[in-house]
Amino acid sequence: MSNSVQTEKNSLPPMTQNDLRKLGLEEVGYIKKYNLKGKPTWVLHAADGTALAVQDNAEAARQSAQHQELNLVSVH
Repeated sequence: MSNSVQTEKNSLPPMTQNDLRKLGLEEVGYIKKYNLKGKPTWVLHAADGTALAVQDNAEAARQSAQHQELNLVSVH
């Protein structure tokens, strides 16, 4: 990666919830696994991190995303 690209990437301003909304808040989501009271739980989140659905398994969380017409993305 060139230095100019690296510099541009590192100099991006923080994004607000309004910025995320403009980038697809209503179109993009992600699923994150949690442990709730010792039990695995999968939560569907909107792009801004808002929890939209809590499910007992990953497949149910994916179905929730499909029902809400969200494209799932991978986050690290």
